Amino acid sequence: MRRDSGIGLGLLAVCGVLYWQTGGIPTPPFVPIGPAFYPRIVLALLAALAIWLILEDVVTARRRPGRKAKPTAPPLNYRLVVICFVVFGAYVVGLSLLGYLLATFLFVLALGWVMGPREYRELSKLAAVAIGTTLATYLVFEKYLHVFLPRGLLF
Repeated sequence: MRRDSGIGLGLLAVCGVLYWQTGGIPTPPFVPIGPAFYPRIVLALLAALAIWLILEDVVTARRRPGRKAKPTAPPLNYRLVVICFVVFGAYVVGLSLLGYLLATFLFVLALGWVMGPREYRELSKLAAVAIGTTLATYLVFEKYLHVFLPRGLLF
């Protein structure tokens, strides 16, 4: 058994146990969809993805008749990891100073710049993604879920 098949079988086992556990969630009367409905949907999706992983592993194992030499991996870039942590740390500090809207916009913009193509012509796309991400998360959490997002000293 290959590694992906083992992971898929493990995920299927976990999904089965958790699905079985959702049977113990009490269902209130007069509710057409009980509280176990959404966890079961998520578990069914996860089980489907686990089956897909197993099938993909079996199909790719049949395509390869012999073992080939492993391709060389690209060199590790620890500098990028450290920069991403610094950007995230600045975001956490910026939440209390700038507020959620401005800090999230700057965070998404900075992280997109650090991890993506560093070309000035792409900056307008990064800004559009940052604005869309910020507004979408703001509307979902603040307006729909009624979760209060951090207000900063400035906003």
